Amino acid sequence: MSRKGRRFAAGLASLLACLACTEREPESALGLPFDEAFQLVEVVQLGEDATDSIAEIGIFVERQDGGFVIGDRFLSRVRSYASDGGLEAGFGRFGNGPWEFQGIHGVAVTATGRVVVASARNSWLTYLNGDLSPDSILALPGFFVTSLLPLGSDLVFFGMGRELRGYELHEQEGFFHRLTDGQVVWSSWTTPLYRKPYWGSFGGVTSAVAGDSLYVMTSLLYPATILNGAGDSIGSIGTPSNTFRRIPDIPRGYFAFTEGEAPSGNRMRDVVASYDLVERMDVVGGDHLVFTVGRPDQTSLPPGLRFIHSHVEVYNRHTGVKRFEDVTLPEGARVIGGGRYLYVLLNPDIPPWRLAKYRPLASAPLSGRAAASHLTTALRRVAAAVAPRMEPRR
Repeated sequence: MSRKGRRFAAGLASLLACLACTEREPESALGLPFDEAFQLVEVVQLGEDATDSIAEIGIFVERQDGGFVIGDRFLSRVRSYASDGGLEAGFGRFGNGPWEFQGIHGVAVTATGRVVVASARNSWLTYLNGDLSPDSILALPGFFVTSLLPLGSDLVFFGMGRELRGYELHEQEGFFHRLTDGQVVWSSWTTPLYRKPYWGSFGGVTSAVAGDSLYVMTSLLYPATILNGAGDSIGSIGTPSNTFRRIPDIPRGYFAFTEGEAPSGNRMRDVVASYDLVERMDVVGGDHLVFTVGRPDQTSLPPGLRFIHSHVEVYNRHTGVKRFEDVTLPEGARVIGGGRYLYVLLNPDIPPWRLAKYRPLASAPLSGRAAASHLTTALRRVAAAVAPRMEPRR
């Protein structure tokens, strides 16, 4: 090798060694506008029947064929739609009898295409065919069911014991239950939500499923727990950004009027204005776990009844690496579901209901250690390409 070649090789080796000292997992992209983290695929407008209008969009579930099923937030109705937003069918009426609902609290589409509906006051699950015609009813006398997720050919539901009073919920062992052939085969995961005074009134539980993994989370707290198909905890995922405001511990009796003290009507308002929460989790494109972060809507009655979606975070669900952080949602938009895409309702309060389908971008702008990592890789490739040319001639 010539003297010039040896100098080049030595300098390159020194630079690589220096960069290797700072090489880490690529940093997430911080505080990005939404269109720099997600690609808009299309916007569809939901069709409506003038005699069966949507009151408010609630639970959203994507079907295997790209269509979707939506549970109305206020009416006891579920409706199915084609992938282009065309209305296909509707089902449901208010009541406490078979084929009736007192509100829609859980919707899932099974591997065979059946639609399962849960109403918290009913002691059963209602199974519908793909066209929303009645199929069967499965009794679940021991539970109030408030959410449903498909897990392979089975279902997982979040359920609270019907015999437990509200102040006894902290005694329940396992809130998520796997249902196989109509039988509960395991119950798993507990939460501090019901052990902390008042927390149950300010937040809930959110969950998502992908493959044989179940992601469950107390919306007020990080991280999310990962359960496998047997209900065992196999790790966690999620790190709060610096902007996340954790709810304070609230002493028991904090909102009560105390004799001899002037009543304060501001305590509830101040708590509602003080914290953020992960309002939902969604798996998108199979590989991405999206946390939707929000805050209580102080204009709703009572305060905190609704939550405003402010931004999202995106993780690689396999490695746990956060790819995007504090990605600001379009003004007034609301995330309603995942699947092939992240589904965002652009106008949550009034029709026409416009639904945007977004895909996470494959790469993020580079900064800091991420740029150093990519530069190191590039230089290594250059070294590998140049090295053969520097071999001494024989």
